[in-house]
Amino acid sequence: MKILAQQGDLAQWEADAIIVTIVEGTKPLTGAALSVDKALKGMISQELQAAHPRFKGKLADTLVLPTYGKLPAAYVILVGLGKPEEIKGQSLRRASAAAIRAAKKLKVKSVATALAELNQKAIKPFDTDTIGRLLAEGAVLGSYQFTLRKGKKAKADNGTGDSSTPLSSLTVVLPSTTEKGKAKEKDTGKGQLAALKKAVRVGQVIAESVNTARDWVNDSANYVTPTFLKEQAEAIPGLTCKVLTQAQIKKLGMGSFALVAQGSEQPAFLIHLSYKPKGKAQKKVALIGKGITFDSGGLSLKPAGSMETMKMDMGGAAAVLATMKAIAELQDLSVQVDCFVPTCENMPSGRSSKPGDIVTAMNGKTIEVNNTDAEGRLILCDAMTYAQKEVNPDEMIDLATLTGACVVALGKAAAGIMGTSDDLIDRVRKAGEAGGEKLWPLPLYDEYKSYLKSDVADLINAGAKGEAGSSAAGMFLKEFVDKNLAWAHLDIAGPAWVSSDSPEIPKGGTGFGVRTLLYYLYQLQE
Repeated sequence: MKILAQQGDLAQWEADAIIVTIVEGTKPLTGAALSVDKALKGMISQELQAAHPRFKGKLADTLVLPTYGKLPAAYVILVGLGKPEEIKGQSLRRASAAAIRAAKKLKVKSVATALAELNQKAIKPFDTDTIGRLLAEGAVLGSYQFTLRKGKKAKADNGTGDSSTPLSSLTVVLPSTTEKGKAKEKDTGKGQLAALKKAVRVGQVIAESVNTARDWVNDSANYVTPTFLKEQAEAIPGLTCKVLTQAQIKKLGMGSFALVAQGSEQPAFLIHLSYKPKGKAQKKVALIGKGITFDSGGLSLKPAGSMETMKMDMGGAAAVLATMKAIAELQDLSVQVDCFVPTCENMPSGRSSKPGDIVTAMNGKTIEVNNTDAEGRLILCDAMTYAQKEVNPDEMIDLATLTGACVVALGKAAAGIMGTSDDLIDRVRKAGEAGGEKLWPLPLYDEYKSYLKSDVADLINAGAKGEAGSSAAGMFLKEFVDKNLAWAHLDIAGPAWVSSDSPEIPKGGTGFGVRTLLYYLYQLQE
């Protein structure tokens, strides 16, 4: 979908449908909503003031009104922003996504919307750039459907059922005082329109990167193999890409990673993508993403029902690779970012690791593998050691669909976050909130070290069953973090895959983590 920013009067805009945002309980109408209402002879006001209104402006509620030829557009889509005191950035994102979903049901090709009128009393003001970016993000997120492996007709119609009318464009309209809404810029508005165009592009790039991660997670494991992830990384322009083969992984002493990889017919890789700014980097950040493209559990085999969605066990890898794709496209980040993806399958075979096996990790620590289904931490620990040796980062953040225990603790609503720096954890959480992704802190108490004790090795890979499984996994990873390095671990097992729809998140792979990382990295340079 193409997203544009232009200037004019929404009521006179030539599009198949226009989107009007409504603040719940706000009277009278203002801005674009008032302009459209006047053109419709009070149709919107009458609807809002009815004794039993079909639409009240609740967040993400929508109502479609035909214009009966009173406007160039055939339809007006009303979408609610919620109560004034509750409106925040996520409200704009979600409302935009809901409106785009309504537009797709109408099978229209083009839609337009005006900047939400939010600079009213009792409503937190949003600047033009922020509104434009959030509207673009929401629109792209809300338009997502995975149709890659469907037939030609399903691909052509983008999931609408009608290949003749795919939704192809959204125009964000900057209000203008010019006659008949023609997009003529006044001298005083040129800078504002230019800033809006940039903001809309940023929002689109962010959301398209989320959708790319969703595609990778939703696709099946016979397509998304470690080789596929390697090829996707190598295809990103503007970045340096280095790939270690399975033989090189073993030669470098990554015994933990190599042990997991050896059970599969698919070759394993350690992918290293690097972005360096043109000037001096303000900071060096390492991102690590778990890339298990299918997790059978190994010889500690999962039940069949638990295995059905295990193509999503590379959700952390998808998030960090898609983040790098966005950074490469925008090319304006002043922070050096290095991304590391250990990727392999966890499969049962005659070569698979066995419960009781002992391996030596890259940092020299020995690990007794008591559960081959706790494989994510085994590949991450070597990747983290390699990342620290390779780039000596100021900060390190890893993302992994690591533990079912985190799903038990937090459900699908939030990811768990833990690490060595309260400051880093707090800043990442705030970035997640700004991006519309929730993270909740979990502890790394010293008491959890006892869960990692082995009688025959330095560490055991799986802690006490049924006790603080997420924190125990985090404590295991902490053993591979250099002293004084600020590190945050995001256990995204819950929100990386959902079984129900919301306006901006369809069921299946969510692309969780992309927005958190991008918002965080760009906040570093502000």
